[in-house]
Amino acid sequence: MTNYLIKICGVRDPEMATQTAMAGANLIGIIFHPLSPRYVSLKKAALISRAVRTSGALPVAVFVEHTFSEMCCICESTHIQIVQLHGTTARAQHHLLPVEYQRIYVQTVSTQGELQTDAGLHYLDPARDLILIDHVNPGQGNKIHASFHYNLPFRWLLAGGLTASNVVMAINTLQPDGVDVSSGVEREKSNKDISLIQQFIRSVRSNKHDGT
Repeated sequence: MTNYLIKICGVRDPEMATQTAMAGANLIGIIFHPLSPRYVSLKKAALISRAVRTSGALPVAVFVEHTFSEMCCICESTHIQIVQLHGTTARAQHHLLPVEYQRIYVQTVSTQGELQTDAGLHYLDPARDLILIDHVNPGQGNKIHASFHYNLPFRWLLAGGLTASNVVMAINTLQPDGVDVSSGVEREKSNKDISLIQQFIRSVRSNKHDGT
């Protein structure tokens, strides 16, 4: 599979961002939700964003209940043009963002493997934007049910309980265009471990479906 994407989410310092990009990650998520244990300040985020871009990857601003104006202000301050959209507010107002911003639009899957969609999909561009599929109860290590079938007209990333030991099976079963991991590359909550990140990326890149 060509152009296979690996996103490491919730990186909290520039040094880890640099190491993660050099390990082969394409996208590195920076979380702006104050209630998240992986939240970083705007000043720290700008440093992380610079480290990511300098190291050859792309930074992603992860938003939850942010308004259009808040998202624009953060992106302009951190030089980020990829936004990941969780929560009602961010998803409802994303169509007001500049057209050059790429969206990673989050949709959830029930415990039975049923996709739950919303009206914000109508504002997405299949040539530009991505869908991120996560479990309906995210952040708990819950995996997407093997019966899930993706049928939206966008490239998509798989999240939910991924680790180096299960990501290849998940890719081969569900056939996403990329994967997103956070807690699966942490030894302690919110603290990334570069050895786990490297193991995860090696697992993905060694898979026969990855053509990069």
